[in-house]
Amino acid sequence: MKVISIDIGGTNTHAVIAENGKIEFETVENGNNSEHILKCFNTLKEKVGSTYFKLILTGGGARKVERGFFSFPFKVIDEILAIGKGGVYLSGNKDVFVVSIGTGTAFVSVKTGEIRHVGGTGLGGGTISGLSKLLLKMDPDNVEKIAKVSHTDLDITVKDIVGGDLGKIPGDATASNFGKAQEKEDKAAIAASLLNMMGETIGVMAYFAAKSVGQEEKILLCGRVAMNIRVKKRAVETIKMFGGEAEIPEKGEYCAAIGAAV
Repeated sequence: MKVISIDIGGTNTHAVIAENGKIEFETVENGNNSEHILKCFNTLKEKVGSTYFKLILTGGGARKVERGFFSFPFKVIDEILAIGKGGVYLSGNKDVFVVSIGTGTAFVSVKTGEIRHVGGTGLGGGTISGLSKLLLKMDPDNVEKIAKVSHTDLDITVKDIVGGDLGKIPGDATASNFGKAQEKEDKAAIAASLLNMMGETIGVMAYFAAKSVGQEEKILLCGRVAMNIRVKKRAVETIKMFGGEAEIPEKGEYCAAIGAAV
């Protein structure tokens, strides 16, 4: 039987169609209100082409959906469980540490069949969205497009302070985010520093969270923000700098929807 799985996040709505444990189709809506949820559902229902399917919801917003909202019965899957299951599916490994970068960021350990929420941070897509509006007066989708300069234009680096590398920390690593900023700065420089801050900070936190459970070499970066070229590059570099290993799977932004489906 086909499964329609909808992940209602704090910012966006992701959805997939699965059958026999295989993902057949995915879609995303840039929003999480009733209209976005129904649009995802109707898109996938039309794609299925039948009224014979299972409907599963996950994500923080799933708890707010009342019975009767859809004309079909549905089941709600715990978000942490969905993230863990999605990480296993995407990585192909039963032992994996999933960093789900959505509106905020959750750290989920999957080990010996146990899925555990290790912790998280309020830094995530919501942070990029909010600071983009406050600092740049623009939509967050445009931030990556204008971030064409080095983050070192505004960030104080390790090299700026000590003159070079510091042990295993490279000279271009950030010692102080936005530490060089003046009252008025170029938007491209602000955008570069913002995305660098997100990638580095999440990378540092992810590494030490994974290390605390012995999975620093099994980190999987998922969620929509993990698809941002500058954020994911800096996060992977930062994790590697400390001795960890991270990968970003194809379709990683659908991790929770996939986990709930399978």
